[in-house]
Amino acid sequence: MKQINESLRLTFSPKAIWQDLVTLKQATKGLLALMIGAQVLTFSLSADRSGLAWLTLWTGLAAVINLALVDQGKQSNFFWGLLCTAAWLIVAFHSRTFGDVFAQGFAFVMQFFGIRLWARARDDQGELKAKALSKPLALTVFILTIATYLVVLSISKHLHGLQIYLDSAVLPLNIVGQVLMTYGYRSQWLAWILVDVVQVTVWARNIFVLDGSYAVSMLVLQIVMLVNALYGVWYWYQKSKN
Repeated sequence: MKQINESLRLTFSPKAIWQDLVTLKQATKGLLALMIGAQVLTFSLSADRSGLAWLTLWTGLAAVINLALVDQGKQSNFFWGLLCTAAWLIVAFHSRTFGDVFAQGFAFVMQFFGIRLWARARDDQGELKAKALSKPLALTVFILTIATYLVVLSISKHLHGLQIYLDSAVLPLNIVGQVLMTYGYRSQWLAWILVDVVQVTVWARNIFVLDGSYAVSMLVLQIVMLVNALYGVWYWYQKSKN
């Protein structure tokens, strides 16, 4: 019980949340500032002030803060992750991208597993210790990813979703990225890069399909997430070498 309470404190305590933010490296802080600026600027230039537009802005802000903290293996990333995935679920459902709906639902549940596992694997700097993925495990992950894609594709066809072949890749790739992240594997970033490439494509097309400028905000969010994933893979692999 003491360990559980400590895990919750490190994740949800305002003091711990603030400490994680102020101890980010300068490069991470700079990237976070750019990502927040991109979200706010996109919203400011838009004439859309609907509830969905405001929700999209909040989704983006929570997402980029979460990403910056994940970059450096900070425990409080799960606080922002819960806020982000809950809001993203609503946006994805509204846009009928059901692969994204399933992905965010899975990510929301996995936050609770991550809270416990990350708290047990922190180094002296309060950051997660990254692990390498073995070849047999990597092969297993690949096979399960393909199988999950085929299942989601079948469901998306039945539900008459949009861009089903691309959108159906979101859930299996998110599952891979989320599970690898939860258990501290640095290979998670390769999955996140693929997710972000797919999502950039999906939301670029959604601009011409969906009403409301929230689609533009989501596209900008996906682009900054892709940039962050490239930074994340560099940071985690560099840290492993050191």
